[in-house]
Amino acid sequence: MRDQETLGATRAPAVDELLSRPSLEARQVEATTGTALFEPTTPARHVFFVHSGQVRVYQPGPENSARLVEILGPGDWFGVAALAGAATYGNRAVAVSSVVISEVPADKWLALLAEQPAVATEWVGRLAGKLVAAREDAACLVFDDCNQRLIKTLLQFSRSAAATAHPEGVVLRITHQQLAQAVGAARETISLALTQLRQQKLLRTGRNQLFFNPEVLEKFSRRGNELSPAGEQVA
Repeated sequence: MRDQETLGATRAPAVDELLSRPSLEARQVEATTGTALFEPTTPARHVFFVHSGQVRVYQPGPENSARLVEILGPGDWFGVAALAGAATYGNRAVAVSSVVISEVPADKWLALLAEQPAVATEWVGRLAGKLVAAREDAACLVFDDCNQRLIKTLLQFSRSAAATAHPEGVVLRITHQQLAQAVGAARETISLALTQLRQQKLLRTGRNQLFFNPEVLEKFSRRGNELSPAGEQVA
């Protein structure tokens, strides 16, 4: 019985419970579709928690280009630059639907982590997960060809707020242009690669929608198959 009580005492409180604490000075914000929650040059002072809706984070590039790096929904958080002590966020966060988020001063959140070992332990794991994902993403850009990057991006986004369950597996609501921004390729290249995957019956396309089974796509990826320009499988 004592072991169970000890376990319960060290369990991290839920985020909603933490955000309700006056010491955090959390401020709930509602934003409409298209609202920029912060820009690359915005001073990095807050961390954000998504309660409802969808937020997409873009990394700016040269000549007004941008790369889609994250699709976030309820239960997700963003604004890691503020926790790192960066001067600015360095990227752009945009609401792509009506969203409700909590905005928390980064110094208040860090102070809470110092006082709550269980919460701090959980957040070390979350930050480590983001670091691992960032390293894998960087390796993907260096070592994988466009088709491989596309498949990995589809699998990543199939677990995001942009995807919902469907009899075929999931339906991912995203445009070819947004996929191109995520993969780091021209829109025309992505459209051709999607056509090749469709020809192999690995996905089905709709208006700004992709239907596919993530398990099937992942098995295809693990086999190390590549798509030739003609859409044929090459062992």
